[in-house]
Amino acid sequence: MVSIKSPQDLGAAITFFVIGVGGLWFGQEYDVGTMSAMGPGYMPMLLSYSLIVFGIGTGFSSLRYEGPAIATVRWRPVILILLSILLFALIIRTAGLLVTVSAVTVIAAVASTESKWLETIALAVFLSVFCVLVFIYGLGQAIPIIGGD
Repeated sequence: MVSIKSPQDLGAAITFFVIGVGGLWFGQEYDVGTMSAMGPGYMPMLLSYSLIVFGIGTGFSSLRYEGPAIATVRWRPVILILLSILLFALIIRTAGLLVTVSAVTVIAAVASTESKWLETIALAVFLSVFCVLVFIYGLGQAIPIIGGD
């Protein structure tokens, strides 16, 4: 009889496998091409197969090695991180990169009970300036710095 020795690893294995199969399913309409002439679907296919193989390997190791049980879900971090991603998508064009990165950083930091306000503000300022330098000046992206459409 098969006994699961590491439920957390089995949960991770199932997650990897499902994401890999999903990547193959949603990327099936992209042209894969060949190794020498890669199409737009080549890397997603390669990553999806890698996730499937990694999921299978992790699944087998969950049957062999002892590990922790699946931890309970802490909803506050999950909701706040998803909210920060959604906020980024909603306000990047209207608020600009500086304001958006600052807001997202603060919301993501609030997700942790260990974050401190002074460190959060310093990180928000640093990331905002860094993103403006890299994405707008370095890469020439057409994103407004402050304000927008």
